[in-house]
Amino acid sequence: QAIFEDLERRRLQALYDGDRDAFAELFANDAYLEVSLQAFEEFAVEDLPIVSTEVVRILNDTESCVAFESTTTVNGRTSDLGVVVLEPLGRGEWGYSFAGTGWICDGPHPFGS
Repeated sequence: QAIFEDLERRRLQALYDGDRDAFAELFANDAYLEVSLQAFEEFAVEDLPIVSTEVVRILNDTESCVAFESTTTVNGRTSDLGVVVLEPLGRGEWGYSFAGTGWICDGPHPFGS
């Protein structure tokens, strides 16, 4: 949970700062990064939000891939339950690899690479 909360805070800070490089450093999958950068260009954060996360259920937990159901609360508004997949970045950290439904570390990545 601490890793996910750190990633979410850093993601929102990068959006707030308009820092594309800091945003990109949070992703373990290049194709998922490209999809997310499209949203980065359209998203503006006027005030840095208060964020908390809750990992509701672990779906996969290996050295190469972690998947879990979670909720994120931003400024008191909680998101619907969603699946988040993290993979190692290769520098002792984890990064976003996928969010959505239909993939939980098994089989080919939906976005490739």
